Amino acid sequence: MTVDIVISLLGGLALFLFGMRVMGDGLERAAGPKLKHFLTLMTKNRFVAMITGICVTAIIQSSGATTVMVVGFVNAQLLTLAQAVGVIMGANIGTTVTSLLLSIEFDPAAIFAFVGILMIMCFDKRETIKQTGHVFLGLGILFVGMNTMSDSMKPLGDWPVFQDLMRGVRNPILGVLVGMGITGLLQSSSVSIGIVQVLAGAGLITMDAALFLILGANIGSCVPSLLAMANSSIAAKRTALVHLLFNIVGSCFILIITTFLPLAKWAEMLIPNSPKLCISAMHISFNVVCTILLLPLSNLLVKLSGLLVRGEDPVEEPIKMQYYDERLLKTPSLAAEQLYREVCRMGREAHEHIALAVDALKNQDLSREKELLYHEELSDYLEESITEGLVAVMPLELSEHESRRIAALFHVVTDLERISDHADNIYDLAKERIARNAKLSDKAAEELTELFGRVTRVLNTSLEGLEEWHITDNVMNLLEAEEQHVDDMTEALRKKHIERLKEHKCTPKSGVIFLETINNMERIADHAMNIASSAREESLHLHQ
Repeated sequence: MTVDIVISLLGGLALFLFGMRVMGDGLERAAGPKLKHFLTLMTKNRFVAMITGICVTAIIQSSGATTVMVVGFVNAQLLTLAQAVGVIMGANIGTTVTSLLLSIEFDPAAIFAFVGILMIMCFDKRETIKQTGHVFLGLGILFVGMNTMSDSMKPLGDWPVFQDLMRGVRNPILGVLVGMGITGLLQSSSVSIGIVQVLAGAGLITMDAALFLILGANIGSCVPSLLAMANSSIAAKRTALVHLLFNIVGSCFILIITTFLPLAKWAEMLIPNSPKLCISAMHISFNVVCTILLLPLSNLLVKLSGLLVRGEDPVEEPIKMQYYDERLLKTPSLAAEQLYREVCRMGREAHEHIALAVDALKNQDLSREKELLYHEELSDYLEESITEGLVAVMPLELSEHESRRIAALFHVVTDLERISDHADNIYDLAKERIARNAKLSDKAAEELTELFGRVTRVLNTSLEGLEEWHITDNVMNLLEAEEQHVDDMTEALRKKHIERLKEHKCTPKSGVIFLETINNMERIADHAMNIASSAREESLHLHQ
């Protein structure tokens, strides 16, 4: 075998892999909102979960990526293990779409590439059309890579070493092991099935050998989810194991059947003179049959995974991310959505933090100190963790509006963290009031209650706008008016309190606490308005 053949083969493989990446990324970005919608269906029932797995994997063209995503969901407690099983089984069917595309007998590479480039260049500002262009371009590159590999492999048929290797693949066990090895190395069953189609198309392997390689490829596709097990919860590890068990049981079942029935020969008889389509049909049939047989038995797979991975997850510390997991970075659109949910959660926590702090100050009650300390620690944790997540997702492939929202969330997180800091300040003032036995007049207490009510309205409306990414002109005008009332009231309260001090209706130590409290409340309203402005700016972009 000459160096030219090796270089040509590696070059073709590189183009094939790159085309798969471009096509998958284009599909994911073009169908981003639908992908999120599909993922929300996972919890319905096993059948719906299976359909969800098929659709999501058909979109992103990687069962490994879907399974890693699901492992991340289970680890983040967004899915239970039982709910995840159906998605995993559906993912095995969804990944067969690529092999069906690759079975096309004529060479559409130039057509796909031309249409893709045309769509990208002519519709640069139409995001969906532009990303669909990337899909066609990726398909074109993929077929170029496949043709290059096919051409480079033809001379291998006369090479004795290669002939011996292919004869070995006819052995069921060796064939499965080789398929596992190729897929485990490339971490893509779609790519390894494409290689099998190239080999069969060049007449270098029999259909029996192709079937064994397909079975091995399905088991090898579990490598990404097994790698995702590291540093995961017990439930997430069992999820990855269910994926492995499903493919092993299915492959063993088909291997046993092949000892009694000539499945490969039947496939050749049904689809003669088209080895690529024949392999695609076997790949699809294998995954569909295994899913039909094993989906009703999914509870047994869950129980078996429990026997193999023993123990229970320890009680988790409450300080953690609920929605986002770094494994989701494989699907940037989804990672961005989950980070946004974490920011909305941070907003709700900040609101609760303020309410507790003000209540402690007014009632001189520190009985809920543990809750306050929890909110303080959670705020710091979320600010740091969400920011790290935003930094990680920002350079990835996102749509224009997703990138804009990620940039806005940096500012929102900072404002929410500042709001929690002011809540900490108010709580410190509550402790100081108790320690110094500083009394507030009934009038001062009423004023604080009224001011807090206005600040709460500004904050609640701003957070509602953030959770919908939408604030109308009327709502923004009302917010601005309310925030101005907060500023005016704060200034008026300062003057009134100074008068009370002059008239000795209030002590200097309680006066300092009162003034510091209203200053912190005014700052909270300012940060709430910044959040509202971010949501309002997004509203304007969406309606341009």
